[in-house]
Amino acid sequence: NKTIAFRSRMISFNSFNGSLFTVDVDGNLQEQIPVPRGGFCSFSPDDKKMAYNRVFRDFRTWKRYRGGMADDIWIYDFQTKQVENITDNPAQDIIPMWHGTKIYFLSDRDELKRMNLYVYDLESKQTSKITDYIEFDIKFPSLGVNTIIYENAGYLYKFDLTTQQSEKINIQFA
Repeated sequence: NKTIAFRSRMISFNSFNGSLFTVDVDGNLQEQIPVPRGGFCSFSPDDKKMAYNRVFRDFRTWKRYRGGMADDIWIYDFQTKQVENITDNPAQDIIPMWHGTKIYFLSDRDELKRMNLYVYDLESKQTSKITDYIEFDIKFPSLGVNTIIYENAGYLYKFDLTTQQSEKINIQFA
């Protein structure tokens, strides 16, 4: 729609405690999304719910971290004001990407503690690992219409959401 969501520390000086805001493209004042803290976020197709991380920081450099600041993915329902933790795992579960009835995200919960792509099915409430990189972490995923683009080992890949297959993107420079 004509609204942009963004994260900011404008009301907190703590580098871990940011908030989520929206602003319309016409440049009116921002409005805080009514959750106490927020980081990465993604909205349901009907805009009635939001999947989000509570920790503001990006933990790319906190490899294999297990502790109190390890992030989970939460769903906030704008109508009922209810919050649900859908990952509840000691590992990092970050960068939710809502697509239809599924939420894709990165996690380092496997035995090698590598960031791979996972999917949470909202209907079955099951989480599945859908990539299996063992040497390098996935970084910087971005959701498109039916594809997630991400970086691994310095290469770009696309994950097709319809076929559930990854493919390396060959980039040629002129």
